[in-house]
Amino acid sequence: MDEIAIRDPRPGDAEPLEELITSHFSEGSSYGVELGLGDPTYHVLVAVEGSAEDEGESGRDGESGRDGETAPDDAILGVMALREFDDPAAVADEMYFFDDPGLLPEAALYGHLEMGYVRGDATGRGVGSRLLEQLHAVGAERGVDLFLADSWYHGGDDSPEKLFDAHGYETVHRDPIERPAAECPKCEEECTCEGALAVRRVAEVPGDERDPEASRR
Repeated sequence: MDEIAIRDPRPGDAEPLEELITSHFSEGSSYGVELGLGDPTYHVLVAVEGSAEDEGESGRDGESGRDGETAPDDAILGVMALREFDDPAAVADEMYFFDDPGLLPEAALYGHLEMGYVRGDATGRGVGSRLLEQLHAVGAERGVDLFLADSWYHGGDDSPEKLFDAHGYETVHRDPIERPAAECPKCEEECTCEGALAVRRVAEVPGDERDPEASRR
């Protein structure tokens, strides 16, 4: 089995994560990376080469035994984050593709997934699934009852639609992104890109368990 470790972010991760994320975009695009250090409502997880005993070695305060730097044997494979909101309007403000809170199902605490990217040569190793499953566990412990992602569905092998379908999400809204294939970094003969809103209610997924008294602090 592939050895993949999931850990908290370190201060030195910001630059390599930005490079990893922008490698998926058209040339000239940029992406500002937030690591969520010190923010109890924002949970960033990083996937790296490693074994199970390496997981979780870095704390939420960003301290590590490597002075916050990413070591050469700690190659970053992917990243994903979860941000908590109790107000649908605040979720809408955070979303990239949509700004209408009316698109969101009602929930007591939303868990908005963002910054979900896997290094191109690591696609197919289960990196995205590992990150998503651990964020589901984090969110459930915090009292999240609806996970959601406003995501870029595209024609590439690593389209997030496949990941969300496999993990019990329902795509409740889609808007086409109209552009020629020559301008798309993922599609080839025809651009099939869409902005999509995918949701997953915790109570509706068999096997999900969460403590009803879980803290939201």
